[in-house]
Amino acid sequence: MYMKKKPKLLCILHRSPPFHGAAKVGDFISSSKKINAEFDCRFITIKSSKTIEDIGKVSLKKYYLAVEVYVKVFWMLLTFRPNKLYYTASVSGIAFYRDFIISTLWKVYSIFISLDVYYHYHTKGVGKFVSFSSINLKLTNFFVKDVNIILLSSLLEKDISNLSTYKSILLLPNGVEDGMKNEDFENYINCKYKYKYKYKTMQVLYLAHMMRDKGYLEVLELANLSKYKDFHFHFAGSWKDEKNKKEFFKYIKLHKLEKNITYHGFVCGVQKKDIFKNADMLLYPSKNDAFPLTILESLSYGVPVLATDEGSIPFILDKKSGIVLNDIHKLQEGLDEIVEKFTNIESARYCRQRYFDNFSLNQFEENLVEVFK
Repeated sequence: MYMKKKPKLLCILHRSPPFHGAAKVGDFISSSKKINAEFDCRFITIKSSKTIEDIGKVSLKKYYLAVEVYVKVFWMLLTFRPNKLYYTASVSGIAFYRDFIISTLWKVYSIFISLDVYYHYHTKGVGKFVSFSSINLKLTNFFVKDVNIILLSSLLEKDISNLSTYKSILLLPNGVEDGMKNEDFENYINCKYKYKYKYKTMQVLYLAHMMRDKGYLEVLELANLSKYKDFHFHFAGSWKDEKNKKEFFKYIKLHKLEKNITYHGFVCGVQKKDIFKNADMLLYPSKNDAFPLTILESLSYGVPVLATDEGSIPFILDKKSGIVLNDIHKLQEGLDEIVEKFTNIESARYCRQRYFDNFSLNQFEENLVEVFK
């Protein structure tokens, strides 16, 4: 019996480490059974930074790794001859210029062989980059010429409003693994909400990279304002630099918050799962984000979220799964409202169902296959 050949798909993407959103998505795409079943796939990893601290820094090793990716892409185009190409694109900086140079390979290739190209933007910042100079605008327009741009939500379309040469915009919300897979969720929330919260210390979670742009400093100040109330604040994430780390612990000592705050460091696996299960709410007052996976993870555990109006966050959260603030200085009010309206069984059930309906890995897989088709 004649077997129809599967389309050839070349994926050039980030994979862990370091552990950031684009790398997590790349890990899943490369291991996806559905995508590998639909397409004849090859994968090239974009290697640049080993840790969060290295992101954005220039080094000789990064130049070497860029050349290595260039050579691998050249060889794969020559020998594999894909019909489709997926690329995790960078929005600005040295990484953009690396991407620009590598893209010349498939731009030449597509002159001779038909190729559908997909750039997946996991963050925002294109608008800021192209508005900086006319050169940046011309380079970016050349980079995206005749390319399908994958965005995380329609709220991010304004970020590429200055571009005019791309082929189409495709929307693909991220998905994450089910944190409560193979567990009895109903039993878990019944135990969690067994006692009234006026007799219980509220467990407040901040889980993100320990960077000022993610809002950890505002959560720290909120912990100080709430230190005489029944709240305990948990911080989890890796540090961007040593300076912020010292300031964080200095603040805790200065304001005598040792009993009110626990810093868990970078967490994953069982430790991360336990922290989410123990949390009554997630605080995510970010000042620069596109589609934070932490919020999706929180919903999978039935944990409501207090976040800022940043990137796609208003798309992820609705009025029943959390609170979206248009002013980061209203965290105190938001915290009180979360406690009053969202720390209950009904809210937990709704958050988890919202995760299943919109942000599960199965949903992401199906959507990505449709994008490629």
